[in-house]
Amino acid sequence: MSLTKEQKSQIAERLADGAGIADIQRLIVDEYKIPMTYMEVRFLMDDLNLDLAAPPEPEPEPEVDAESLEAQPAEAELVGDGSVSVEMDKIKRPGAALSGNVTFSDGVTANWTVDPYGRLGLDSDRPDYQPSPEDIEAFQLELQRQMQGPGGL
Repeated sequence: MSLTKEQKSQIAERLADGAGIADIQRLIVDEYKIPMTYMEVRFLMDDLNLDLAAPPEPEPEPEVDAESLEAQPAEAELVGDGSVSVEMDKIKRPGAALSGNVTFSDGVTANWTVDPYGRLGLDSDRPDYQPSPEDIEAFQLELQRQMQGPGGL
């Protein structure tokens, strides 16, 4: 397992350009036709005094002025009496990761479930019922708040 000076310099260049250990391993195995494990590549880097390139600095967040914040709409503007009530079941329904019920601002109630894949389902007594977009948004925000709070997930 000996590398030429040219191969060592190519490895150093690739590392300086941001290549990772797995990238170097592929280079050695595929192009140089030298079988080498990930750990052997790591040891080789130590032997050659080579290090991984430092990760790039994250770009700073753009500054937001107060005027643009005031111009943005509120997170959820509710219709009807202005309330969406969400309750989580203490015992989950069969096949659900989470379940509970919701009362929308127009007074219609529905059972909700979140399946193991994270898909949300609503089941109302009124088969043709469609909650308003504002109620759906308020429901999702309240459900998220409850899941993150005490007694949630």
